[in-house]
Amino acid sequence: MINFRLHIQFLFLFLTASILQAQQKVAPKKSNKLKLIGDTSKVYYSYINNPTTYFLVDSSLYEFEDIDPTWNNGKWFSSLGGLLAAPAFDLIYQPELFAGFRVGLNQFKRYRLNRNDIKYYRIRDNRPYTDLYYSQINQKNNIIRAEFAHKFNDNIYFSLQYNLTNQTGFYKHERIRNQNVGFTFRCFSNNKKYHGYLNFLTNAVKHENNGGVIVDELIGFGDDFLPTVQVQSESANTRYNFTEVSYSHFLYNNALDSLGGLKDASNEWSHRISYQFNRYKYYDNSPPSDSGLYGLATVNPRGIRLFIRHQLLENEISFRQAIGGALNSAPLWVKAYIRHGWNLVYQEPITFDIHNISAGIIVQNNPQYKFKYRAQGQLTWTESSLDFFVKGKIGYDAGKFGHLEGSALFQRYQPSLIDRQLYVSWDNIWENNLNFQQVQEFNFGGSYSIKRWGFKAEAINHTITNFVYYDSLGVKQSPEVVNILQIRLSEDLKIWKFHLDNQVIWQPVLTGGTYFKFPQFIFKHNLYIQTHLFKKAMLAKIGLLFYYQTPYYANGYAPLTGSFYIQDRLNTSIDPRLDFYVNFRIWQFRFFIRAENLLYFAYERNYFTAYRYPVTNFVVRFGISWRLFD
Repeated sequence: MINFRLHIQFLFLFLTASILQAQQKVAPKKSNKLKLIGDTSKVYYSYINNPTTYFLVDSSLYEFEDIDPTWNNGKWFSSLGGLLAAPAFDLIYQPELFAGFRVGLNQFKRYRLNRNDIKYYRIRDNRPYTDLYYSQINQKNNIIRAEFAHKFNDNIYFSLQYNLTNQTGFYKHERIRNQNVGFTFRCFSNNKKYHGYLNFLTNAVKHENNGGVIVDELIGFGDDFLPTVQVQSESANTRYNFTEVSYSHFLYNNALDSLGGLKDASNEWSHRISYQFNRYKYYDNSPPSDSGLYGLATVNPRGIRLFIRHQLLENEISFRQAIGGALNSAPLWVKAYIRHGWNLVYQEPITFDIHNISAGIIVQNNPQYKFKYRAQGQLTWTESSLDFFVKGKIGYDAGKFGHLEGSALFQRYQPSLIDRQLYVSWDNIWENNLNFQQVQEFNFGGSYSIKRWGFKAEAINHTITNFVYYDSLGVKQSPEVVNILQIRLSEDLKIWKFHLDNQVIWQPVLTGGTYFKFPQFIFKHNLYIQTHLFKKAMLAKIGLLFYYQTPYYANGYAPLTGSFYIQDRLNTSIDPRLDFYVNFRIWQFRFFIRAENLLYFAYERNYFTAYRYPVTNFVVRFGISWRLFD
């Protein structure tokens, strides 16, 4: 009990000091390269979408220095000016599943804490678990993360997750503050057949939108000059709030505790009820006199404003049955579900509500089998159409001969609310409900990997019909089918204690290149030495990160609609990036220091991540992580 109180006091003092000092977030990382070095306990976790499957917490130094989510875990996207938690867009095409009504305004989706992101920890002897993280460039640009979890007894579990990212930036009116808080309460019945999960999540974003600099290129600017560069707006702001309360409960036919042990359950009934509240507001009380920043929206001295409030009440019932064994060991399990969502929307100045009903099925086996498969399908009735998707994945693990996998996705969905209709300052800017058709996507591909060689090759083809895109004036649907080919190669070489991790992506746009602009080649190379020091008490890693992408017409950002639009005025120049870093780990304590953008000294140029959004000059960042569970 004393140990538990010490954890609580330490966590409280850490959060209090952090909030007073600044204001930050880092999304949780999921790594397949798991390696424990020096831990006295192994920590596992599960997610609520499949609570019977557990993963090992990554305690290695793998990608520990990769704070920039552009590089993190192969999720290739770019943020405005390289600022963490700033609006972000994909650098390669990464399909998502869409179904039913959605608002859009997804520029901050990479940083939002969702219900399915919450980790439920399992620790030996039910000790409290605390994970603390801090990183900064300076006192005005920093990140804080804190997680706490404790299973009080066999029936009660509680956890807290807190993320705070505060980035003042280096140009005028560039600050962004992103704060996420998640509370989880889990309970088990005495016979371990009933599991209940109560979740509360809240996300808050405050962003000063300067609209970018007014020139197309900056050359030779020192640190002292960045705050004086003229920007398009010094008064525009975005406020985004997301809150969710949900209760999910599961009923098993046999006892199943948090360790996945005791008796094996073969079927699972579940029900979830959730309420979401979304509030999005964009305003500029002193907009620029010209309309270049706001396109078709009317600009007048009174200012400009976009306001949307979206409430969603959702109920879902599902049943999962294992065939030939238990849920966590059977060669086959099947899950069927039905979901109803009631959307209540105030898009200033109109109010409306929409009901969506979805039904779906999932079939898959468990990951311990050599032959792996998963198939999923869903139908969603919307206000004007029937959305659907069908996706599947099949693979075979041949051991030392490698792993083969194939996948396919076919889906059709309606465009988002912002795509179909937009109101700004009570004026209707566009109305596309009758003109826009459903978007249709067909993606298929395969991969081959040899784990012991660190090699993987993957080829994917994407075909998109009625692709929705933005230009400097508004939103349109492509009259041409967009076809993209992606080939990804990765190879992790090791000679003695030296490592060279390589990733290469080639993505030619075969058709529809007028509406779809991405870099054709992306290269990432990580050269480092990793070794034990001081009689293996410390694990150290020293390396160089090199990143390069071929020139392309980088997207511009429209802060009013939170959308990224195509442009043909600026073709990004050749601006490779080079970082130097040092990491070390002593038991549960990890530390890194990284010098970012070393090639600024050679090029003396602020390259752009998006049109008119330049990155900063050379900076030095450090970070620490400390896990407490002993």
